[in-house]
Amino acid sequence: MRSTRHMTELDRLRAALVTVAKLVERNPTFAPIFLRLEEEIEAEEALASGDVLARARAVAAQSATR
Repeated sequence: MRSTRHMTELDRLRAALVTVAKLVERNPTFAPIFLRLEEEIEAEEALASGDVLARARAVAAQSATR
């Protein structure tokens, strides 16, 4: 059940990334949102992978941006 939730979240984030990428092309002020979505995708992929080192890196990267 956990991996299904993460895949759903990943799908949602990836779709948002495509949408925001198109917005960034038109108006670069959306770039911070694009970068944040990339970080969120990386974190979700790390969680879904089950790799402890990848998860730790994702958590560290997210805490550095907040």
